[in-house]
Amino acid sequence: MKRKFISLISVLVITVLSACGPAPVPTLSVADLQGTAVADAWVAMTLTQAAIPTATETPVPPTPTITLTPFPTATLLLVPTFALVPAATLPDTSVADPCNAPPPLEPKGKKVKIKFVNKSDGGVTFSFGMVQENEEKECGTYSFSLGRYEEPVVEVLAGCYWGYGWVDGKVPSTTQPIIIFV
Repeated sequence: MKRKFISLISVLVITVLSACGPAPVPTLSVADLQGTAVADAWVAMTLTQAAIPTATETPVPPTPTITLTPFPTATLLLVPTFALVPAATLPDTSVADPCNAPPPLEPKGKKVKIKFVNKSDGGVTFSFGMVQENEEKECGTYSFSLGRYEEPVVEVLAGCYWGYGWVDGKVPSTTQPIIIFV
């Protein structure tokens, strides 16, 4: 009887000790794994959609509009002061300067591309003309209207140019002569 009692106590001790051991590691079922994967995919798609920027208007227009209107005469707003010259030495002003006329429709001389950049908050009217004729005896005066933040690329005759621009914006424009070598 003593042996049975010791055996019974041994079995009880082993049972009690095994009951006090660490809990088993829980495992996920296949359905739980699939649900977690689907939830992760939806979260990733939602975050991707949230990161896409909204369609807002930018200050730069998508397509520049170029208006090629020839400027018939050069008008200088700054009046230079000159010393008086005897009338005999003055140039003949009865002959019109061909560079103050519109450029030829189909020029024969070398042409170059120019990019105008309007960084002002308003529209710009820009006029510029050739100082002298090119090797093909061609010259002319150009005029362009640029919208707010436009950056058009235009093709003109190669040469030395004068130019003026007027900004139509909140701040009044001041004119300043410039010389452009193209």
